[in-house]
Amino acid sequence: MTERTTYYDVLGITRTAPSEIVTAVYRAWMKAMRVHPDLGGDESLAKDINEAYEILGNPESRSAYDAGLARERGTENEGGRRAPRIAVRAEIAYCKPSDSRWIRAETVDASTLGLKIRSREILEIGSHLTIAFPGHPSAAIEATVRWSQEPKRGGGCEYGVEFFSPVPHIMKMLL
Repeated sequence: MTERTTYYDVLGITRTAPSEIVTAVYRAWMKAMRVHPDLGGDESLAKDINEAYEILGNPESRSAYDAGLARERGTENEGGRRAPRIAVRAEIAYCKPSDSRWIRAETVDASTLGLKIRSREILEIGSHLTIAFPGHPSAAIEATVRWSQEPKRGGGCEYGVEFFSPVPHIMKMLL
């Protein structure tokens, strides 16, 4: 790990990520992303990820670490996202439990925690969705609509949907 890299950078999360996200991302790195040396991963990267999780996964250690970062860098507020997002245009389909219709939508960006989608259908914040991906018919994901934006030119509202649990292989499903 370099001097400028923080434990947050190592795990790919923001300083505002809750402890549940820290744990989920750590597990995703070690198991699903096969970083653990026993699964054929890089030993050095696994060591950095373990070190980051030991600090960020413990509330007292994390608090002391954050205080040290604040002293070192000033009191900057990183804020923002809990997981890095990647711009990706892909077609998906979603279904609401109250409606058996599958509705097409387009992704705008994606992270292990959710998607930003564009749809011509109106979705209510808090709605439960089942999301399906072309080419992956058995890999449906459950999600909740967290926010919406007014319609953009070209049609459709944009919505932020959060997965019920992190999906580390989301990019494979979209591409």
